[in-house]
Amino acid sequence: MSKHSSTVALALLLAAPILSGCVSVAPLANATIAATGIVTGVSVAKQERTVGAAIDDMRIKGAVTAGLAGAEAWNLVNVSTTVIEGRVLMTGRANEPEERLAATRIAWGVEGVRRVDNEIEITDSVGWLARPLDILIRAEIAADLLTDAEIKDVNYTIDVVNGVVFITGVAQNQAEIDRVIARASRFKGVKRVENFVVLKDDPQRYFGIAAAPEA
Repeated sequence: MSKHSSTVALALLLAAPILSGCVSVAPLANATIAATGIVTGVSVAKQERTVGAAIDDMRIKGAVTAGLAGAEAWNLVNVSTTVIEGRVLMTGRANEPEERLAATRIAWGVEGVRRVDNEIEITDSVGWLARPLDILIRAEIAADLLTDAEIKDVNYTIDVVNGVVFITGVAQNQAEIDRVIARASRFKGVKRVENFVVLKDDPQRYFGIAAAPEA
């Protein structure tokens, strides 16, 4: 890759976290491919998730996001959602436990949702001071996974809230998950890594795990 192409790819990498609530490694891979002049979309074809499942996930994410935006608790707009094959991960901040519960109910109310993992933090501070560092950590981890040939980075999505790294996706095997977690844990500012990755042959990819709304 030329120096110019590397610069373009890095610029796209750093911009991606600002434009979305979470970082999927796949679009970053596509951005790098685009910067080198190679046909885009190659990494999408390598995903364990089917095209149909990806489209359904986009619909679910849109519906959950709209539901949160229309909720009476205004600060639910600080909640980020990641959807992989109908499994919804919710991260961010809320002021009261009732708001956290409301977010869970909104997610379960969307057709196609098969599991909800609510990792919303209850705090009286929106934590804006932590956001620049969170954005930097997300970009660093995403870029790092791209460099590891033993990790199918296209299958992973990353979010960071107040130094806590949330990783979702589909792994080839346990060794790959362990490798991803180890690489994500080594960056400055990371407090811990929460793993929501499933193995590609895990039955919950197809049947899900029911979870009652949390109090």
